[in-house]
Formats: sequence, structure tokens, C-alpha cells
Amino acid sequence: MCSKKKVIFLTFVILFLVASVGVLPMPGHAQTQKLQEPIRGGVLRTSSVLDVSVYDPQRVSSMRIYDHSAAVFNSLVRTDPMKEEVSVKNMVPDLAESWQVSSDGKTYTFNLRRGVKFHDGRPFTSKDVKYSLDKLRDPKRSAYTAYFAAIDSVEIVDDYTVRVRLIHPYPELLVYLAPPYVVMLPEHLKDVNTKSTDFMVGTGPFKFKEQIPGKVTIYEKNPDYFKKGLPYLDRWEIYSLKHSPMVDAFIGGNIDVCGNMRAYFDADIAHVLKVRKYAPEAVIGQKPALTLRGVFFSFARKGPWSDVRVRRAMAKVIDYHEVVVPAAGGPELGAVEGAGLIPFDIPEAFSKEEVAKGYGLDKPLEQRIADAKRLMKEAGYADGFDLDGITRQEQFCQDTMSYLADVWKRHLNINLKVRPLPGAVHFPLRDKGDFDVTFEGSAHALGIGAFNFLNLFVSGRRTNYSKWSNKEFDALVGQLMQEMDEARKVELARKAQSIFYAEMPFIILGRTSYGTAWRPDLRTGWPPKEGIVLQPGLTNLPNVDRIWFEGTAKRWIK
Repeated sequence: MCSKKKVIFLTFVILFLVASVGVLPMPGHAQTQKLQEPIRGGVLRTSSVLDVSVYDPQRVSSMRIYDHSAAVFNSLVRTDPMKEEVSVKNMVPDLAESWQVSSDGKTYTFNLRRGVKFHDGRPFTSKDVKYSLDKLRDPKRSAYTAYFAAIDSVEIVDDYTVRVRLIHPYPELLVYLAPPYVVMLPEHLKDVNTKSTDFMVGTGPFKFKEQIPGKVTIYEKNPDYFKKGLPYLDRWEIYSLKHSPMVDAFIGGNIDVCGNMRAYFDADIAHVLKVRKYAPEAVIGQKPALTLRGVFFSFARKGPWSDVRVRRAMAKVIDYHEVVVPAAGGPELGAVEGAGLIPFDIPEAFSKEEVAKGYGLDKPLEQRIADAKRLMKEAGYADGFDLDGITRQEQFCQDTMSYLADVWKRHLNINLKVRPLPGAVHFPLRDKGDFDVTFEGSAHALGIGAFNFLNLFVSGRRTNYSKWSNKEFDALVGQLMQEMDEARKVELARKAQSIFYAEMPFIILGRTSYGTAWRPDLRTGWPPKEGIVLQPGLTNLPNVDRIWFEGTAKRWIK
């Protein structure tokens, strides 16, 4: 449990971080960037918290996989590296050289680049696109089927032309084809084990070279990369380091990027302050990610929590000022009172006040506790009950569950047994709904529209860890998927949110933010543009083919 003294300290530190780190836009360093040609050569040294157990980025939603797959694979389209907004208007070619959309919005024709080769020398053709898109639509092989349910068929027109027919218009299809998880895989290697590095054969800027398990994975420049003149770097080394050793390695100048600049609990805050003290020249940035943290109730099991009155009571007694986990975003998302299902800055989203009312948090805590006890009595659980809770072994997950166990025991006599589990055990249980409650992050949304977040909770989605099902909610999200009128989108999204908050399958504690520190001479993007340096966000290393060092001949640390 977080003591009052600790909470005051953490709140102070977080406010300090938001003021001094979290909102560093891409600091003054970017404004003094010299207009010069990129320097070629050099080795990029980064880290990943753990070795990867599965290398297929389509199969599992994990930034750890992208730490590796970013070097190896390409998508059909990508977001313009010179722009931060993720939208259809900002899509640019990747493996697709161009595309056409039919007047009714139901047919997309992709014209592929010619002469592209996989790392093993085999040509990239339409059959690889069909294989990859069909795989993305298969729930047994993909974590992203929800985003491609509108696809009716994928047709090979010729070796370099693919036609995608939709069941209905899907205005944001290109947005969902652009993320680093939605990559084009080689059809001729479809039977290769996804847990083996043999799977790492793509069309990307770097080729897998070697791996020392538990130590380092090395990728070397792809001399046949289809984007002429890229990549700038010769090699990319990814070291397996846990959070504290990662920070120390960065401060010591042994790695060039540190992806642990978060502000969840004491250790993470200490990491940020440590980098600022011992590597003051490093560039630090934070950015809210498209992920939520909170409590999932399992609808796959039956128990007291199956009664919505119990779920409401459990939400009401939480003192959101003491839940420090969500306090990691920008000023509007890092508020300790939590976050909404849809980010507050999206037009279709409920406001903070509406979210608070939806969760029953619009009253003083004392009154909420009294209301919660009344709800428990009405549901027949005035004396409480036992509850099985699972979570990951990360310390902030355990700390949050311990806090919730204390609150629910103290106010509602609910006995929560907390079971911290290794990922290999936790994730299968989570995905099957084999728990009573779990503290977990939602899957990453692939885009920034309201549909992306609502779609995570549609019946049957793998991302719907609660296994919650509501036909009216599903229908509204289905309509929103194909709606083009902006006013109608707002209406549909708001109706869907009303159902979500009324049934409460997930208590949202906050929206995650990720922070990244990098050496000051690291550059990405050409031509140079103010503010365009290494951008933290969903991943630590976007546009890896464009990264270069301004001072590659010397170490950056003094």
C-alpha cells in the first residue's frame, strides 16, 4: 500500500517530471541541429528488457518484439516520417509504390515496388502480400484480426498488383496497414518456427547476423535494401538488459538509447533523475502511448464480480490520488484521477467529468465508500468474498494489486489473493480470461480514432481480456468502423462509451506513457527539420533506416 507520505512525495516528483521532462517537446537541441548531410556508418547500440520468445510481430502485441522486427520487416504503407499525426492523409509508400481506392471505398488496389528482395535473395511479390494479409485476418495466427475484419478477399492481379476487396467501406484501412506490427512476411517461409531467429527474414534495412542468448542480438546493414542510400548505419546491436542495468549502461556510454524513462513508481522516477544528473547532455522525451492500465474483470468465470453492482462498488472505493501508475502521461493524461477509454483530446471521447460520473467518482470518497457498501449489500455480498487476482511480476504491477487488495479489504471485506506470475504463465491465463481480476495494460490501439479504443472490447476480440460481450456495443462499433460522417461518428462513439461505463468490464486507472533518452548526436529523418529527432511514442525507434550519428567518431559521454 502507498503511504500518505510516499504518495505526497511521488506526486511532487511526478509534477516535477511533467514540468521538466515529460513536456520537453524535442528540446532546444533539435532547434540547433545543423543542416548537413547524414554521416554514414557507425553502430547503434540499444537494449531490450528481455529476450524475445516469439519473433512474429503479427502474432503478439509487444514492443519487445518490435525492438527486433523494426530492423527486419516493412509494411505496405507507413506514416510520413516527417509528420507526427497518424492519419490517412499522412500515409506514404513503403512496399506499396502506390494505391488506388474505388469510388465506393470498398476496393483498394496496391501497386508493389519491383525488384525488392527478401534477405535470403527471394523476390518480394504479390503472393507475399496475400499471405501476410490473410494471416492478419486469421485469429489463430494474428493478434490484430479485429482491425481487418472488413476485408472480404485478397486477390493477386499479377506479380506486382494486389486487390483488396472490403465487405463495407473502411475509411481508415491504410492507417491500420502502417504500424510496425502489420508487416509483410515471406510466404516461402510460412512453416518456419516463429520462436527461432530463422524467422527473421524480411525486406528491411538490417539483416539478422547472430545472437548470444541472454546477451546480445546483432543485425547488419542490408546492402540490397530497396530504399536507395539507406540505411545510414552499418550495424544495430540489441543488448538484453533489465531496467536498472539499462540505465547504467546508457549513462556509461555503452548503449545509445535508453527506453526506461517512465514515471510509474520510485525506481522509474529514480532512473529519470539519475540520467538527468549523470548524463545531463542526453535528450529525454516522454509521450503518451495508446495503451490503458487498469483492472479487468473476467466474464469467462462466474462469481460475485459478475454482478455490475459489485464492480461499481469496487471502482467507487479506489482513491485514484493514490494510484500512482497512471501518472506518467502529459499534463492532461498524467492526472492521477485516471483516464478515459478514449483519449480526452479525441472529439468522440467522453470528458473527464463524464468519465468520473460513469465510474461513480463524481462524489467525495467518503460518500463513495458509503454508496459502495450499500451496493454490496444489495447484491448480497455485505460480508465480502474471496477473489483471485493475477498480474505480471513487474514491481509496479505488484504494488498496484497490493494497494487494491488493501482498499477492497478495508472497505468491502473483499479478500484479494494476489498472484504475481512470469509472463509465460500470466499471458496465456489473461488471454483465456482464466482469472477473477487482473491488473494489466490493454492491447495497443493501432490508430488514434475512437474506433481503435472501442474495438478492443468487441465480443470475441483477443484484446478483450475480460471476455465481456454486449450486442448493442458490438453493433455500434461495427457501424463506427465504416461511418464517414463526423457528426455521426461522435454519436455512435458516445453511445458505445455509455454502454461501456454502465457495464464496467474494465476499471481504467490511467493511460500509459513511455519515455526515452538518447545520446545528443543521434539523428533520424532527412532533410533535417526542427523537432524531428528520435521521437518516443509507441516504440522507441521509428524510422530505423533513417537513423545516423552526427558525432559517430567519438563517444558522446564525457
